[in-house]
Amino acid sequence: MVSCTLFIPKCGGVTIDPSDPSRVEALVGQTVVLPCRVSPPPSSTLIVEWRRDGEPLSTRRHHQQPNGSLLVGPLSMADAGWYLCVATQDRERDHRYIYLSVSEGSQPIPTEPLPGDGPSPRFSILSSAPSVMELRSGQTATLPCHILPASALSSVTIHWTREGHTLTESRITQSSQGTLTIGQLRSGDSGVYTCTASNQKQLEQRQLQLRVKADLRITTAPTNIHVTQGDTAVLPCVVSGDNVNVGWSRNGVPVRADGVKVRASPDGSLVVSDAQPADEGTYTCNAYTGIYSVSAAAEVKVTRRSKEVDLPPDCVDQPDLANCELIVYARLCSNSYYSSFCCGSCTRHARSTRRAHQRG
Repeated sequence: MVSCTLFIPKCGGVTIDPSDPSRVEALVGQTVVLPCRVSPPPSSTLIVEWRRDGEPLSTRRHHQQPNGSLLVGPLSMADAGWYLCVATQDRERDHRYIYLSVSEGSQPIPTEPLPGDGPSPRFSILSSAPSVMELRSGQTATLPCHILPASALSSVTIHWTREGHTLTESRITQSSQGTLTIGQLRSGDSGVYTCTASNQKQLEQRQLQLRVKADLRITTAPTNIHVTQGDTAVLPCVVSGDNVNVGWSRNGVPVRADGVKVRASPDGSLVVSDAQPADEGTYTCNAYTGIYSVSAAAEVKVTRRSKEVDLPPDCVDQPDLANCELIVYARLCSNSYYSSFCCGSCTRHARSTRRAHQRG
C-alpha cells in the first residue's frame, strides 16, 4: 500500500505534479502562471529553479510562487518558447518542460483549469485600505492583502514583492490570509510593495508604498560647560533622522542665531561668541520631525576674568538704542556717536584687545 498523499509517481522524493498542463497559451500584455507545483513545497533545503535556453530567468518579469510555479508578464511575443522547471533537494531531483504560446489578438485564449482543482471563483483584492504607510525604524509593519470573497482564498496564490524583488528575509513573514508582516523596520525597507493574487483564470495586483523614517535620536548631546568671559561657548547637538529640524532655547526662550554673536552650525550645534555673564542659563536643543521630537539640555556658566576691573556705574550699554554686539563686531567703538550707546561693550572690548596685544 502506498502511503504518500500528493503525487504518487515518485513517492518519498522530490516530485513535480505531472497532472499540470505542459502548454500554456496567452495574449501579448497578459500575465500568466506557468505551473510547477512541487512536493514537498520549496524551502531552504528544496530549491526550485526556472530556466530558458539553459539560462536562469531574470527577476524583473519572472516571479516564483510559493508552490514553485512561475508568474510571467506582462507578456511579449519574445516570451514564447520552452521553459524548464527544476526541483532539487539533496540528491533528489525532478524536472519538467512547459511550452508558453504567446499570440496577438483582442480576445483572451481560454485555458483549462488544472485537473482536480475544480472551478476557480472570481475574486478581488480589497482596495479600501490606505495605499501609503509611514512608520519609524524598529516598528513592525503589517501590509494587508485581503481577498474577496473569503471563499476564493483557498484557490488563490498570493505572492509579495518589493520593487519587483521576492522577499526572503526571516523577519518578513506572510500569513495564510495573505497579510505581510515586516518586523524591526529599517530605512532600507522603504519602497513599493506589490501583492499579486492569482489562480488559473485571473490575476489581480495591489500596490502599497511603505515609508520608513530613520529613528529620531540625539547622537551627540550638549553637556554642562564653564567658559571664561569673552571666550566662545560651543554646545553640540548632532541628531540622526530624516527631515529633522533643530532649534535652541535658553531658559525656555527661543534662541535666534544672528550669525555674529550666536551661530548655528550645519550639524545643529550652537556657538556663542564673546560669552558674557548675561549668556548664562539652561540651553536646550530641540529636534523634531513630524509628530516626533527629542530634546537635551545643558547649563552654561560664564566665569569673570580674574583681572577684570569693574566698569564705572554709568558705563553701561543701551540695548534699546543700539545693537552693541554688532557695533563691536563692526569696529565702530571708535565712533563717539555709536560708542555713546555701548559704553560697557566697547570698554570691555578695548580691554580685551589690549590684553591680547600684551600677550602677543
